[in-house]
Amino acid sequence: MTKGQPIELMGDITHVDEGRVTVNLGIPVTVNADTVRLVTRYVPPKGKTPLSDNAT
Repeated sequence: MTKGQPIELMGDITHVDEGRVTVNLGIPVTVNADTVRLVTRYVPPKGKTPLSDNAT
């Protein structure tokens, strides 16, 4: 690891203020908002429709 090297950290955003974002990584870390990339979690489908059709 070298100074200035980009790294990927994953955590929940806890606060947004004046171009800065606070991310919870176990401890709160504040970074510039333009350096943060929003990634949404995968949510599986709810399964409201049946998986197979019934014979008629």
